[in-house]
Amino acid sequence: MKQYTTRTTIIGMVVFFFFSSVWAQVDPQQIQMFRDEPKGNIQYRKKGMLEANLVRTVYSNDGQISDWFNNVNRGPHGEWPKGTGHRSLDGLALLIGAKVKIVNALGQEQYITPIESQYREEMDVDPVTGEIWGLEPVPGYVNSSATIPAISVDKTSFPEKWPRSLFYDLYKNNEEEIKKWDGYWYGYFGRGVNNAQAETFFVVDDSQDKEFTRVPYGFYPIKSDSTRGGLGLRVEIRAFQWTHVLAEDCIFWHYDIINMSDYDYDSTAFGFYTDPSVGSTQNDAMFNRTLDLAWAWAPSGKGLPDNYKTGYYGQAYLESPGNAVNGIDDDEDGLIDERRDDGIDNDGDWRPFSDKNLNGRWDSDEPLNDDLGKDGVGPFDPQYSGPDEGEGDGLPTLGEPYFDKTDKDESDQIGLQSAYIGLLADKGPSGVWPKNDPVMWRKMTEGFRDTSIRNANISMVFASGPFPLKKRQRERFSFALVWGDDFEDLLFNLETVRNIYNANYNFAEPPLKPKLTAVAGNKKVYLYWDDAAEKSYDRLLKEFDFEGYALYRSTEPEFQDVKTITDAKGDAKYWKPIKQWDLVNGIKGPDPTGINGAHYWRGDDTGLEHAFVDTTVQNGVRYYYALVSYDRGVFPNKLDSLNGAVGGISVSECTKQIQEDFNGTLKFVDQNCAVVVPTAQAAGYIPPQIVGSTTSLKQGVGTGSMSVSIVNPHAIIEGAVYKVEFDSVGGLPQYKTKSYRVIRDSLGIIDTVVQTTDIKKIGPTTPSIAFDGLTIAISNDTVIAIIDTATGWAAGKRTNAFMRASIDRSFSALNAIWPADYEITFFNTVQDTAALSDGATYIKAPVNFTVTNTTSGYKAKFLVQDVDGSNSFSSGDTIRILEDFRSESEFKICYKVSYFLPPVSAIPPAEGDKFIIRTKKQFAGGDYFEFKTRSSRMDPALASSQLNKISVVPNPYVATAKWERRTLYQSGRGDRKIDFINLPPQCTIRIYTVAGALVKTLHHNGTVNNGSLSWDLISEDGMEVAYGLYIFHVDAPTVGEHIGKFAVIK
Repeated sequence: MKQYTTRTTIIGMVVFFFFSSVWAQVDPQQIQMFRDEPKGNIQYRKKGMLEANLVRTVYSNDGQISDWFNNVNRGPHGEWPKGTGHRSLDGLALLIGAKVKIVNALGQEQYITPIESQYREEMDVDPVTGEIWGLEPVPGYVNSSATIPAISVDKTSFPEKWPRSLFYDLYKNNEEEIKKWDGYWYGYFGRGVNNAQAETFFVVDDSQDKEFTRVPYGFYPIKSDSTRGGLGLRVEIRAFQWTHVLAEDCIFWHYDIINMSDYDYDSTAFGFYTDPSVGSTQNDAMFNRTLDLAWAWAPSGKGLPDNYKTGYYGQAYLESPGNAVNGIDDDEDGLIDERRDDGIDNDGDWRPFSDKNLNGRWDSDEPLNDDLGKDGVGPFDPQYSGPDEGEGDGLPTLGEPYFDKTDKDESDQIGLQSAYIGLLADKGPSGVWPKNDPVMWRKMTEGFRDTSIRNANISMVFASGPFPLKKRQRERFSFALVWGDDFEDLLFNLETVRNIYNANYNFAEPPLKPKLTAVAGNKKVYLYWDDAAEKSYDRLLKEFDFEGYALYRSTEPEFQDVKTITDAKGDAKYWKPIKQWDLVNGIKGPDPTGINGAHYWRGDDTGLEHAFVDTTVQNGVRYYYALVSYDRGVFPNKLDSLNGAVGGISVSECTKQIQEDFNGTLKFVDQNCAVVVPTAQAAGYIPPQIVGSTTSLKQGVGTGSMSVSIVNPHAIIEGAVYKVEFDSVGGLPQYKTKSYRVIRDSLGIIDTVVQTTDIKKIGPTTPSIAFDGLTIAISNDTVIAIIDTATGWAAGKRTNAFMRASIDRSFSALNAIWPADYEITFFNTVQDTAALSDGATYIKAPVNFTVTNTTSGYKAKFLVQDVDGSNSFSSGDTIRILEDFRSESEFKICYKVSYFLPPVSAIPPAEGDKFIIRTKKQFAGGDYFEFKTRSSRMDPALASSQLNKISVVPNPYVATAKWERRTLYQSGRGDRKIDFINLPPQCTIRIYTVAGALVKTLHHNGTVNNGSLSWDLISEDGMEVAYGLYIFHVDAPTVGEHIGKFAVIK
């Protein structure tokens, strides 16, 4: 393994290339499965976008990274920072070469040097058919209906079934185990495991390279297959992006290369060809062998066309092919000839489960660490379906982290061995292009030459080799792209890349992404989300570390306009949220770790919520929202950092991705993001309503309350009746509310829309997860207490006696606070007798009142304390209410009621006078609230009265409107539009010139929730309208008509 420490280097965007030899002999059966798959073909090409952090670039599943676009339709080719349109890379191509001895058609021995690659230009082509001879994608590794390669952030890109050839080394042909992977991401570290926040995967082969199958060569890599050309290679390709602020300037690429041929290749080289373009085609470039680093930069420091400040582009190398048979410690790590197929944890970094109780076996409450089994999934992963082979057995198993094929360190690396930097070549036979096999082979194997150039249109070639590639052997290499603002920034980012690499492509893992829903309203946006992120487990830290949510709002999909929190150097590091919620756990304020003086704000112990209404928006403006979950980070000195130094890890956020194509059309919105245009409702709009009391139970004893909020007016169901039911545990008097559920009755169809949920999940300030466009917040009275405002004489009393109720705390052994209400009802005659007498203070006296437990509906026992010694109930005496009365020596004293009459003009209680005691009580099993919903609707009469509110915005339209979208990758101005607002749900709009000529007819077929219609200022003839004054006429059947005007000004 090759470990890196900090050393002096250069600023810029850096690409780290890691090469490693697995020296793994692939099982012959798996090789045959690879051969039997459909061959790679140009018809399977798909182009995608990587943009999970500040690096955005197109890529293709034929192995090409970035591309070059003309000025008419520019795209994100090595764009950094994302959202600026600033270019830095016009193309990067994989190169695989081998020197092969053949016997040609003349019977002569001859060496050929096929180069397997794919690039946008100067490739070998069939001179007859024009077919490109190069790497092409193998089908089956992406959904056939998808337009992009398979990528972890988009489940619709996954194939319905992953090709079974991928799993032969793990499961042979055990379909029961293999099919568990279907529907999950084929992750580097396991089923559905995403160590990085975005990961792509695809497979290419070189079968279409027929150059050396022709006469006089006649070379077929698989002797029995005359339809397959090339070297008989298969390449499995991945890319990783992390969103953490430390890793936001890089992309990693990872390659597994398998020799499927019938030949051992004694001289092989892996490398790549790069066309840098930092700001323009005129760059300086250098390579430093000590640093294993090449870099390119704009000598002027300015980029075209806007003279923006550029960074640097570079390529650096960390891991190289290994030699496991030469008896030499090639990488100077203390290990000789380590390899990934020997079943040995060569470097000893695999960790078994933690046997905390020392019983010799794994128990479900013990950390598994790396002992996760073949699928790489543990109990805290959401996709976990139970233990699999090797899980918790204390032994390393193929497929587990940090062992054999998942451990980059188990390889004896030989290092980078060739580097070339030169002018972008002419297109003749001597040019350094993939089509010129002998020329490219020399550049890949001749060592370090031509390692600097100034102010030129340049290309770079870097390679490792020659080394042997035996048949059925698997080789591996990987690389990363990194950008930096200046020298210090590059060093900083370089260390992060090395840390991730040295940690075996692991880094701080953010929480899971919440699922966000956003709904447009009138000058507001309703947002609500689930609680999936709160169950996140960090596989690196081995703990549940979710801390909170931050809500970002922007007017651009990259959110760069809200990245305003800077470090000590003035460089933007963090985004500023419009709202934030965090756990009440004492973890708040600035993250103590920080990055160059910038500290993530972890919240204020506000508590969590799952809905928010943004009322600071303007109608017609397109807003981009992202709700990110974040963790608490790792405090300094708590954990060894990834490169062995003691330090903290700053807070990690989940990804936020919104993709638009070159024309600004939405292509992808991640589950925690939304794009919303607030708009006025239709004329005659009546909002949805909640019908029924939510402040008191429909049935039951609890005294708490509930509030219902509408978080999605569009989702409210007309006439639905909801019951919020409670369950409790324990008996009187200490029962506790346990849970609640929500049951919906809609048109006689009864359904539980919120399953039994822990009551602790919600409170008066922490509403429930949304359902049917609603949330509920519950205030539960968990402490029994007398409600003073509801306790006293009932209305209509005639007495002027004073009575005061309080909790009885006189007898610690006998006192028990009881969750019940009581009525003391007076009569003109004797009605009851006190429960017992102690022969002194307490008398068993007949009285003219009864005490009733109105909560449970029975007469309660009571004591009379004869304070004045009159041997009867009189002024100054005390009533003590009893519960759980079993005998004269076994009972509970709950409440005491003091009774006084005024010394003069006393009016004792008489027939019908009642003293009521009300107490706070938790919700008990069987308690429920009930309410009904009414959906939004239109009132035609109201709509008719509001027709005069119909208008056009902006009016006048002056060349452009602020809500029109930018066109970052397209020349000329973008879309133009005006909006007609406050329209009835259905209407026709006719637009005329002042001379009466019809310009355009528009039809609005909307809903009551949307009273707006956009017009792109294009006439019926397909032409942009001229500047001037226009008249519009709105015709709404059953509602009425309206005439207005607007102006378009140059």
